[in-house]
Amino acid sequence: MKRVVLLAILAGMLLAGWWLARRSDGTAPASAGAANRPNVVLVTIDTMRADRLGRGQLTPHLDRLASAGAVFQNARTTVALTLPAHVTMMTGELPPAHGVRENGVPFAKDRPTLARVFRDAGYRTGGFVGAYVLDRRFGLDDGFEHYDDRIRRDPDAPARLEAERPGAEVLDAALAWLAGTPAASPFFLWVHLYDPHAPYEPPAEFLTQARGNAYDGEVAYADAQVGRLLAWLEGRGLLQETIVAVTGDHGEGLGEHGELTHGMLAYDSTLRVPLIIAAPGIAGRQVITMPVSHADLPGSLLALASVPGVGDGLGRPGLPGLQSQAEGEGSYAETEYPRTAGWHPVAALAGGRWKLVLTSEPELYDVQQDPAETRNLAAERPRVTQDMTARIHELQRVTAAAGVRTVSPEAAERLRALGYVGFAPAGPVPTDAPNPARVIEAWDAFEAALSLVTAGRARDALPALEGLAVRFPDGPVFQATFARALKDAGRAREAVQVYRRAVDRWPSDATLFHDLAVAARAAGDRQEALRAEQAALALNPGSPSSLNGLGLLHIEEGRPSEAAAFFERATKGDPNHPSYWTNLGNAWRELGNMEGAESAYRRALDAEPGHADAANGLGVMRVQDGRAADAVPWFERAVAASSDFHEARLNLGIAWQESGQPERARSVYRDLIARAPPGSRERQAAQELLSALGR
Repeated sequence: MKRVVLLAILAGMLLAGWWLARRSDGTAPASAGAANRPNVVLVTIDTMRADRLGRGQLTPHLDRLASAGAVFQNARTTVALTLPAHVTMMTGELPPAHGVRENGVPFAKDRPTLARVFRDAGYRTGGFVGAYVLDRRFGLDDGFEHYDDRIRRDPDAPARLEAERPGAEVLDAALAWLAGTPAASPFFLWVHLYDPHAPYEPPAEFLTQARGNAYDGEVAYADAQVGRLLAWLEGRGLLQETIVAVTGDHGEGLGEHGELTHGMLAYDSTLRVPLIIAAPGIAGRQVITMPVSHADLPGSLLALASVPGVGDGLGRPGLPGLQSQAEGEGSYAETEYPRTAGWHPVAALAGGRWKLVLTSEPELYDVQQDPAETRNLAAERPRVTQDMTARIHELQRVTAAAGVRTVSPEAAERLRALGYVGFAPAGPVPTDAPNPARVIEAWDAFEAALSLVTAGRARDALPALEGLAVRFPDGPVFQATFARALKDAGRAREAVQVYRRAVDRWPSDATLFHDLAVAARAAGDRQEALRAEQAALALNPGSPSSLNGLGLLHIEEGRPSEAAAFFERATKGDPNHPSYWTNLGNAWRELGNMEGAESAYRRALDAEPGHADAANGLGVMRVQDGRAADAVPWFERAVAASSDFHEARLNLGIAWQESGQPERARSVYRDLIARAPPGSRERQAAQELLSALGR
């Protein structure tokens, strides 16, 4: 097969004069920078299927952009997972080469990235992301002068929301940055919109726009954010001198081939993505049917902007002079995610007519005649199957030099909040590992059970999770999630037993040891918790989660000085985690270091203004200091941030009482008695205080 990439296709679409053409008023563009280079905007929409473009009123802004540029109907991602897909888009490398094959694995900053090349060429670079999965700790901030990954947490919201933010907030931050960018410099802007990712909860107006389809409503909401961005550029006369590329990082199964979400299979429902490129000089309303890959994207954007970089280690270079749409070498994709369930990984190669899906058995599809991939022709076309299999194996042999990289416990914890659970164990794939396509119904059942756990209904999820743990004993994700549900359901001792078996089976998994420590601590076995946390730290030195866990264990043992040392190390490893700062503040307060405690609590609130524990700590300090009236606003802030924070509500009543406001104190105590569960310490204290005040 001849090799052709996105850049080669784009080369044939450029009009004479392209972006250097003057405006209709005869003036040259003013803000493309001293080097007369265009601005570049890349928008990535998480979990957006290719077939959502052009659906009437669902995506009017994207459709308008498509009418001004080119639409690539057969664009594919390299992996249906957010982080590795974006690493490919930023480096032009396939997952076997860049080494990030699942979420949570840090990207080694040892190669050029799109942002770095633009920055070095004099561009201002800004990146704005909508989910923790793209947090700077995973490496994609490389080359960005400004990288906005601030995800605010609502303590009263479901846990999964702690790790994402709405597209409108992402756009607000991006537009504020653009407004402050000097006009003399061109800019490279990356905006990531997470909204179409499950769970699908669009604002009401977009649900109506999508006629009640929640996934489509999220797509419509993301489209509206793209519309805001385009309107901002157009309103300032920048759109006509800006290259705009919009794509999805991967699609969504929505039940096709039995897959409800993504990441487990490699069919086009999750691999095909929308890709639109509009640039000055590219004629509008072009539809390109040639297969292209995300690996082609960064080199092509650099070439369109006339920025050196292609052939310099970033991206797949275009073939000079090739302007036809001949059949290309194929788009490689893979997923290692099934290994978390003890299943076989999947690879795929698509090129023109044929697409091979390779797992424990080959599947060959004629995607021109059978785009839904329903008829396996591997037996009928053995030569095509063999040739494409050999090519997949060749691509997989180009492995990253960075070696094995692991997921930290703190990353695992927050990725679980997004629905990404479990991480591929090291070692060869068992020969009898199931084809995930044949057991996909089990994953759908698992995701449903996981949703119950995340929503605080672990008890309801236990029957399904126990069945999956028994059915798939070689799947670490099933064992770990069953154990987690046992702990959350108040059966911590049983959870410890499951975790013990898991760490025996997978002794190199730091996250499992950390989770064992958390369960053992909940079960009251501090010695086992200590051993497990130390084992996690040995596997992942410097892990903030494990350091924080060791600090909590030392606090419970009445050793605040040692605890403070652990908490300090945790804050250095993750300075934006409010709980680590609050725990440090509590330790300093117990040691009498009020200045250090005040500073730590305020650092927690800097990281998260709604962090209730830190506000409560500041209030307690003021009561201890004889300034009860000054404590009231802090306790009110804590209660407002977390309505079921009964300790803070009790402290609020005490602060009013100590301030000489008995009626307000009575009101707070009565409210707490109505809210707190019977037998709780806070409820009992409120009853005693109320009785002492006289009802």
